[in-house]
Amino acid sequence: MIAISPTQQDRSALARQTKRLLRQPDWLPSMIGRARNVAQSLQDAPPTDLRRHTEYLRRFVQSGQDPRTDSVLVLSAAGVVEAIRRSLGLTLFDVQIHAGLIVSLGAVAEMQTGEGKTLSVAIPAYTASLSGAGVHVATPTDYLAKRDHEKLKPAFELLGVSTGLVIDSSTTTEKQAAYRADITYAAANTFGFDYLRDQIAFDAGDHHRRAKRFYSLAKPDQRQETKLQRGLSAVIVDEIDHVLIDDAVSPLLLSGSKDGQSPDAPIHVAAKEWADRLSVGDDFEFFGRSQVRLTDQGFDRVYDSDASTWIVHPSLIRPWHEYVIAALRAKHLYQRDIHFVVRDESVQIVDSSTGRVFQDRTWSDGLQQAIEARESLPIQPETQALARITRQRFFRGYRFIGGMTGTATGCESEFASVYGLAMETVPPRLPSKRVEMPIQVSLDKDSKWAMIAEQTEAMIDVGRAVLIGTLSIAESLEVASVLESKGIGFELLNGIQDADEAALVALAGQSGAVTVATNLAGRGTDIPLSDEVKRAGGLHVIVTQKHTLARVDRQLVGRCARCGDPGSSQTFVSADDALVANHAPWIARAIGRYSNSPSSEMPDVSKNLLRVQTRQQQAASASRKRLLASDHDVSKLWSSSDQTPARCWQL
Repeated sequence: MIAISPTQQDRSALARQTKRLLRQPDWLPSMIGRARNVAQSLQDAPPTDLRRHTEYLRRFVQSGQDPRTDSVLVLSAAGVVEAIRRSLGLTLFDVQIHAGLIVSLGAVAEMQTGEGKTLSVAIPAYTASLSGAGVHVATPTDYLAKRDHEKLKPAFELLGVSTGLVIDSSTTTEKQAAYRADITYAAANTFGFDYLRDQIAFDAGDHHRRAKRFYSLAKPDQRQETKLQRGLSAVIVDEIDHVLIDDAVSPLLLSGSKDGQSPDAPIHVAAKEWADRLSVGDDFEFFGRSQVRLTDQGFDRVYDSDASTWIVHPSLIRPWHEYVIAALRAKHLYQRDIHFVVRDESVQIVDSSTGRVFQDRTWSDGLQQAIEARESLPIQPETQALARITRQRFFRGYRFIGGMTGTATGCESEFASVYGLAMETVPPRLPSKRVEMPIQVSLDKDSKWAMIAEQTEAMIDVGRAVLIGTLSIAESLEVASVLESKGIGFELLNGIQDADEAALVALAGQSGAVTVATNLAGRGTDIPLSDEVKRAGGLHVIVTQKHTLARVDRQLVGRCARCGDPGSSQTFVSADDALVANHAPWIARAIGRYSNSPSSEMPDVSKNLLRVQTRQQQAASASRKRLLASDHDVSKLWSSSDQTPARCWQL
């Protein structure tokens, strides 16, 4: 294996080495066949033999042998195959073993949706657990972590492997017990936040750092008692593109705040009133993606005599004009049900790429409080950052990483350079029966909604089920309103992933069912089709507009025609869609030239939109790589300061 330094920026060499192994002729089919033969020999063995099987492999790996050798991989896969057969009554398909072996090598397995990624994860998790250092299985949400843990716990127990689960409500004692297990399931964010908690537990301040390091060496047992995690040894990531790439620009930030109303709440209310007096162009202007700056005239108006009370208010934590700028941003740039939702008298941020609601995230620099003032909500104190780390730096800290997703194509270069991960596509178990209908183009949203409602009605009339995927909560509400006006019944998913939402998604395959959801609502939950729906043509997926990332569109379309079932999809585009209006106005002009033409004569813009999406993905990837380089430079700076005498560093 190639040695990779934790601080090494480009890890492509490791990915190339793994790729060469995966591309060996007949290597994977041979490994699958050998694993099946060993699994068959274990079928008549007593339960104690399965545990002895694990003990033998543990001794072999912990004596210094590489767990990624052919013999260990074959024996590990065989043990998992037999344990799942006994505990769940299921026989793993070749594609599931195939995917498990790929991830066991430290790579990304691109596996089609519905092929059984949950069971495939058991092979690399078991293999990595043999070292005794612990394995983290990271999922996008608490719900998926709990579901997957409950499903595979009996199989791991048969093998003599302990498992643990960490969720938001877990106590410190429960977390410590879960992290001491061989395999720990949790949401990806949870692993990161608990890592930060461990970092600050014995490092309350820079001036105490050396003393506390000495203390931890002098009394290691006491340090161990307060730690949550054992370290970053191995991680298996479900939906790895979403966790490692889409979320990479959002740092993991551990923060705290005081209870009660913010001391500067009256200032935010006053800033909101001042923002209502200012006019765009004369007093302020927009720049960048979501920024506002005051003109000279606006600056003078904000600091005129009428504002004297607020200019010198004792509760100011930043200059008065910055409160006004935050109020202007809240008023003009952040829309309810698109950028945030209001629940339980609190502002909750909506992920722009997925439509998911984050209850534990807040905006910084007074923006959160400015939006609370705008919505006439209780204004909470600003959170204070206790520790932070970029997701890229956190996951690069693991000695071993692998994962699965259905939408890795297009991310190969970033996976390789940032994380040292090769990507290998697992062929589907059965040929796909998906029918992708031609894109439908319209002049504006109103005509697009009418076309979507008409198609939805036609599909349910013949006994099919329909899933309508939207980019935002606001858009899902628009679609719901149109369907309601047409008398079409539907279920609306609000973007909070929990057991109730998963239950609704699971019912989306019944005859006549119509489900309206943001793109990633219910991601990871199967949609089983009734026999009537299968006979009628399967689930039909409607994409209400193109996402900036083609991967997100593919993931939504992948909800239909799983595992050889029939299904179809169709994408609808209008000239005022966000992607078209913001990134391809020439496409909007081309559509406008057909204003008097029927929809059947509208231009085919699918290839043009794909090129726009490709450019957007490249720009996003470049931004993430710049973030990584910047983080690397900051890390080097802090590393240097650690070696400098304290008083010189202060100078």
